[in-house]
Amino acid sequence: IPSAHLLAASLCLGLATAVVVRLPGPALVASSFVLAIGGLILERWRIVLVALALLGTGWWWGSVRLDAIDRSVLVRDIGTAALARLEVTGASRLGQFSSRVEVRVREFDDRRIDEHAMLEVPASERAPPQGGLLEAVVSVRAPRDPEPGSSFDERAYLERHGIHVVLRASRYRVVGSRGGLPRMADRVRSTLAGSIAPGLDGERRALVEGIVLGEDEGLSDELRDRFRASGLYHVLAVSGQNVAFIVAGVLLACWLLGIPRWLAQCASLLAIVGYVSAVGWQPSVVRAGIAGSLASLAWLASRPRDRWYFLVVGAVALLAWSPYNLLDPGFQLSFAAVAAIFVAVPWIEGRLEGYPVPRSLVAVLAVSTACGVATAPILWMQFGAVPILSVPANALAEPVVAPILGLGLGAAAIGRILPSAALVLGWINGWLASYLAWCARFVGGIPFARVESGKLLVGLAVAVALTIALFRVPRRLRRGLLVGAASVAVVSIGWILWPRDPPPPPSGLRISFLDVGQGDSALLQVPEGAVLVDEGPPEARVAPMIRGLGVRRLSAIVLTHPQRDHIGGAAEVIRSVQVGTVLDPRLPAASPYEDDALQAASARHVPVVTARAGQVFRLGDLRIRVLWPDGPGGPSQDPNDHAVVLLASYGHVDALLTADAESNVTGPLDLPPVEILKVAHHGSADDGLSDLLVGLRPLAAVISVGAHNDYGHPTGSTLAALGRSGVKTYRTDLDGTVVVSSSDGEHITVTTSK
Repeated sequence: IPSAHLLAASLCLGLATAVVVRLPGPALVASSFVLAIGGLILERWRIVLVALALLGTGWWWGSVRLDAIDRSVLVRDIGTAALARLEVTGASRLGQFSSRVEVRVREFDDRRIDEHAMLEVPASERAPPQGGLLEAVVSVRAPRDPEPGSSFDERAYLERHGIHVVLRASRYRVVGSRGGLPRMADRVRSTLAGSIAPGLDGERRALVEGIVLGEDEGLSDELRDRFRASGLYHVLAVSGQNVAFIVAGVLLACWLLGIPRWLAQCASLLAIVGYVSAVGWQPSVVRAGIAGSLASLAWLASRPRDRWYFLVVGAVALLAWSPYNLLDPGFQLSFAAVAAIFVAVPWIEGRLEGYPVPRSLVAVLAVSTACGVATAPILWMQFGAVPILSVPANALAEPVVAPILGLGLGAAAIGRILPSAALVLGWINGWLASYLAWCARFVGGIPFARVESGKLLVGLAVAVALTIALFRVPRRLRRGLLVGAASVAVVSIGWILWPRDPPPPPSGLRISFLDVGQGDSALLQVPEGAVLVDEGPPEARVAPMIRGLGVRRLSAIVLTHPQRDHIGGAAEVIRSVQVGTVLDPRLPAASPYEDDALQAASARHVPVVTARAGQVFRLGDLRIRVLWPDGPGGPSQDPNDHAVVLLASYGHVDALLTADAESNVTGPLDLPPVEILKVAHHGSADDGLSDLLVGLRPLAAVISVGAHNDYGHPTGSTLAALGRSGVKTYRTDLDGTVVVSSSDGEHITVTTSK
């Protein structure tokens, strides 16, 4: 190992060690000083002693940085509210109910402060602009604690980023913008965002921005999920390819202008710094920026380029800034992928020599395979899912990723000089972006494109190991073994993907609380037909889900209230399944998802009935009574308080379906005891739930909720209330689809899909 690599790695190891154990500074500093002196005196042991000195120095510095990151002034203000002056340091992320953005608190209650925090504003407010200086009256709250059964700990995640409080504001006022180098970075980012996709909007523009700037805020949840499932999500992160295009563009421009090479390399350094500053301080961005900068410096100093040294220096820089970066998924994935490219890609390319595969495709297959295998354990540990079709997905997408990046940067470069030419580049990029979206949707939509089963993942790991071992078999035997292995693989995949017979129609009542993630959808079935209450968010794809259950016709669907997580999939259901009636409360809240559903109903000539309390619908022995709402409510009122509440009765079995209507709505209603309760609003905090449970006395309660959701659902208070009541509680994030059946109208049985 070259000495430079050893010394850099020692410093990196010391910084990483601080994440596990922090030691007092004086002892480490003194020890490192003694070791460094020893290294100067003892020439034979110099490298070892200096490496140990750097390890101790890194350990000391990492401990100091972690102590600084863990320190918070605003923690003691939790529960208070005051006027604050805030600097927006990142891009806003729009959720269903609020926008969240990282800010630096400059003043709070007339006190000067310099601390990072997370700001939340209502979704109805315009998202705070990056780089803006804001004034707002904020309430200080602690991040949410992890919920039982959830692997996502928001508090720990934010604290690792130096954020210890969440600020909530109903409104804010922009009073200026930050200055200095951050202001220049904001201007570069704003200029790039406004010029890389001329003439494009919507999804195509969002994809170009994702590839060039590494942001996915403009993508729909459905498309973002398909990118993850297909293994193409990495193309939406800034990588070394982006920096290489920046450097190549600057060097080419300088060559055309006759500028000396050394000055061109200096210009490329400035371009890298500007681009990295504009894109943001993310592990993959910083790693790529450092590698590009060191490459330019190596040329200027007439030194050989060493990619392993560049990689280790990037890790040192990130860990020196925050040793917590070691725990960040982006850091782990970025460095694992690059290391895999260095180590495994040449080996894979060598093994593929002699096969009738185009050279360009060999490179794609080698990189995709190496990165996929190296990052699979990290993806499993961090997210509990691994895409298994990333190799074919990358083979399909690779021809357009680099052109989209190059055309986007080219359009930004010539936009002010030749706007017509920039529009042409944007038009071409639009077609390429559409193709990329198709690749993600096609591959990500294949069943089992993403593995979420531990047993299946182990099976895939064994298959990869056998494939690697196969290349060590003599070439004369390899072809036969490959044919045999391919045959077994085809049969196995066919068995997995072969359509399963749907469950038989119920002999009595069957209620399936579908696992739709963070949303609601319940399928009520009796021998005479079926009713679908809510249709989940669009990415849940409820329509194919119910078709897989053998449902080809719905007597009715219910749009309980016009929110995305409840009716986002309604239009697709109406278009792909025969629907008899749509029941809609017709609330005054604006909703594009409700508009799409009603337009689809109109196109298919499906009648729409306004839901009001007192209505009764029958389907065989199933009786569905509308308990709420008694009117549409006002435009300013919460749609949750006017959501459709249903009581479904089959013999002596009753199910209360509450949508998002909590006890402030259901408490005053005349409710009988029920056997089944669909817990309101995904298990959000509900002060009146305990009293409600006393009267309802349910045997089973179901919470329809998504894993790792941003809202802290279900809350600890709701779970505690359910526990005190003694009701058996099921959750779709833990149990999958929950099926409650009653064949005789007297007794119920509950089964789950997990």
